[in-house]
Amino acid sequence: MATTVVKKEKTYKLTELINYYALCNRSEGKSEKTISWYSANLLRFHNYLKARHLPDSIKNTDIKLLREYVLHLLKRHRFENHPYTPEKAEFLSAASVHGHVRTIRAFFSWLQREGFTETNIAKDLKPPKLVDKVISTLSDEEIFSIFHTFSPSSSSEMRNQTIFMLLIDTGMRIGELINLKMNDMNLPGGLMKVMGKGKKERVVPMGSNAQKALQRYLFRHRPSPAHQAIENVFLSIHGMPLTENSIKLVFTRLASKSGVERLHAHLCRHTFATRYLINGGDVFTLQQILGHSTLEMVRHYANLASSHVALQHQKYSPLDRLNLRKNNN
Repeated sequence: MATTVVKKEKTYKLTELINYYALCNRSEGKSEKTISWYSANLLRFHNYLKARHLPDSIKNTDIKLLREYVLHLLKRHRFENHPYTPEKAEFLSAASVHGHVRTIRAFFSWLQREGFTETNIAKDLKPPKLVDKVISTLSDEEIFSIFHTFSPSSSSEMRNQTIFMLLIDTGMRIGELINLKMNDMNLPGGLMKVMGKGKKERVVPMGSNAQKALQRYLFRHRPSPAHQAIENVFLSIHGMPLTENSIKLVFTRLASKSGVERLHAHLCRHTFATRYLINGGDVFTLQQILGHSTLEMVRHYANLASSHVALQHQKYSPLDRLNLRKNNN
């Protein structure tokens, strides 16, 4: 009588699958920043299972458990268990939880495509509703206050001023700015070649004031690179490429010195986009300059620009300023 041998299916640990998912994303050319973000979000889910003494396996995961995890995130403090930042009495934003849900859905979709699961249990997992927040921008007074903090006698201060001017004048992301190379610059033409999200290259224009500041920095204040292989435009005082964290630290100090406490690097991008439209630029050109794949985000800037125009009209309405009521009496 023949004996039937049943092959035992291998059970993978969640951490093994997270690491393999990162490997697959890396082989598909996704950025290290995106891969790290996915991994961090998924490891937080793994830690949630561990804290609840649940098995480290996707076989025990269902849609109910995923929804319980989303509720857990919505009740979690923003800096809970953070080693350096003190915990504040504020919860994770809906946008942050939204990102976790997107990560989980992408991960379980990948698990099904790779044959680790028969179905995608996360396909019906809904993210929390996002509040459509009004985009914040810098005022003229705030920009002037920031400019007054830079010392022309300091090379690092002149570098920081150039960075601030470029971000305000071009709308670049800080990741794009720190990766600018010397051969990406066309100063006579007022153009820069920028590597954006998804490794999409685009040409970004800059105004004459930003050009002059950049020329001055390159000619007078840029330190010698620490070694020949370094081609980055913006360097530390030791000749090493700046990092995103170093740029964030620059803006933290600028916020403190200028009194513009809400200042952060991405606020410059919002300010550029809104002022570009207010000054007469069109949404399609703005989309190309910013490197957005769709018009969705650009529409937010357009709405803000329209609101600004309406407020300006209320302030400078020709008929209102004539004070017709007084003349009719």
